[in-house]
Amino acid sequence: MTKGSKTLTEYLKISPDRHRLIGVVGAGGKTTLIYLLAKELTKKGYRVAITTTTHMQSEGRYGLVPLGTICEEGKIKGFSVEFPRTLLENYDVVLVEADGSRCLPMKVPAEHEPVLPMDADLIIGVAGASAVGKTFQEACHRYERVCRELSCGPDEVIRPHHIIGILTRETGQKKGVRCEYRYVINQIDVLSEEEREEMQKEMQKYSDCGCMISLKNMEEDGKC
Repeated sequence: MTKGSKTLTEYLKISPDRHRLIGVVGAGGKTTLIYLLAKELTKKGYRVAITTTTHMQSEGRYGLVPLGTICEEGKIKGFSVEFPRTLLENYDVVLVEADGSRCLPMKVPAEHEPVLPMDADLIIGVAGASAVGKTFQEACHRYERVCRELSCGPDEVIRPHHIIGILTRETGQKKGVRCEYRYVINQIDVLSEEEREEMQKEMQKYSDCGCMISLKNMEEDGKC
């Protein structure tokens, strides 16, 4: 779905009373998704904490500051995979950035990735639609891994089915997930109408709950 007045919690079928510890993995908008979701939940009266099990920017947004240890280049690092769960003693919802992608829109996790928070209630996989039309070498973090996973060459062009494949595979963004799972295809504002329709058709082939959105547009429109 691409339009309307839905909130992120509605798009992703999130129940804050049940999905209290949420990890976000993948590429193409993890941090923005976390902050927009935190902003939305805070407006609804929930106490929200943001942290990481890997690294994330130390500078917060919307008056929210991530919890972690200051390290190099304006970033923080997480304490442990157990730490996010302990925050639930003082917060209603804890959002965890549990992966890295070097600001590229698509990836496949390495052996040590993702670093999922212990006993998470929900994991959200993210990919950026801006990868469509680019080559794997251009748009993917560790493109060699993505190419091996999808049996593609580095100079092949990425299509919607490649993105859906990564988001729905247990060797992709669902790696290690033992709880509920959702996925987000971000940046759909860059797709043509034909590409959006192709993406929607691919989504219908899988049972996982996912959505197509533009986090940038939601932010600008004040949807969150």
